[in-house]
Amino acid sequence: MPTVDAVDLRGWAAAVLEAAGLPAAHAATVADTLSYAEQRGLASHGYTRLSVYLDRIEAGGINRAARPEVVADRGAMAVIDGDDACGATSAVFAVTEAVERARRHGIGCTAVRRGNHYGAAGYYTDLIREAGMIGISVCNTDAVMSAPGGTRPVLGSNPLAISLPLQGEAGPRMDMATTQVSLGRLVVAAQMGEPIPKGWAVDVHGNPTEDPHQGLEGGLVPTGGPKGYALAFMIDALVALGGATISRNVAPLYGDPSAAQGLGFVFIAIDVPDPQQYRAAISSLVSAVRTSGPTVDGQPVVMYPGEPELHAWRRSDGSHELSPSLWTALQAIGRRHGIALVPSSASAL
Repeated sequence: MPTVDAVDLRGWAAAVLEAAGLPAAHAATVADTLSYAEQRGLASHGYTRLSVYLDRIEAGGINRAARPEVVADRGAMAVIDGDDACGATSAVFAVTEAVERARRHGIGCTAVRRGNHYGAAGYYTDLIREAGMIGISVCNTDAVMSAPGGTRPVLGSNPLAISLPLQGEAGPRMDMATTQVSLGRLVVAAQMGEPIPKGWAVDVHGNPTEDPHQGLEGGLVPTGGPKGYALAFMIDALVALGGATISRNVAPLYGDPSAAQGLGFVFIAIDVPDPQQYRAAISSLVSAVRTSGPTVDGQPVVMYPGEPELHAWRRSDGSHELSPSLWTALQAIGRRHGIALVPSSASAL
């Protein structure tokens, strides 16, 4: 499969986004979120999203000249109007505000309205973690989840992410959809022509399906049944705090590209009162989890939350191995914008 240097691919994506009309700083931020996901094995939120972002920028669903701003200041909390910017742009603005408020008040919370798809939620909680704080993020999406007993999607896959501050790269983190999988997993399966496991999605009649196309037309299954449904409901309620649109009224990411999505985010940054004691407690928790099972070749079988993604990032070794279908799609984007994408490995030629 084609292999591309991670730095080169991120720079290429930023150049393409800038050519499409985004300011350079915004383009670099969006490209960084795509690289973050791709290197951690989260292909559903990686470069496969570049095409739909470009379509929405060019059609006007994403505001190229957006200027997110604080519209309500409550001290430790602020409400932010995302101005229909790229999701990553308004999200990073809100994360910065949350961290600054946490430094002053011990905790900072920002609620964003008029947002667009922001990629992997863990990217933003990791930014908070890098500031030495606990990071929490929730976001709603367009309606893709049917309520238990319901016959049509009414809630989003509404992700929840939490990152914990530990020294070094190994801090525990969680980034999960409230559906069994994110919508992006079905998009990738459809692109690859692969079936999906039963239990991921239902068709338009509410029947379990292994066909990703039928799942995209039907709905996603809540993770944990009513528990995932309840989490998704409450996340919709949380983002409404800032005036965001509920999932039922959010414009679909893969719908009309000229329509801003109008979704919402909430970010919480918690400044740890006693960092040394807290890190010792979390290190002890990590150790307890990792030593609770057998080892294989000297390595624990049990991993803490976020460790699989950490291993994927290490294995990537600064490069991306792209599927043939994604490589073809990115090559087409490059030709359209006159910015060639060159593989690092000769096997791609």
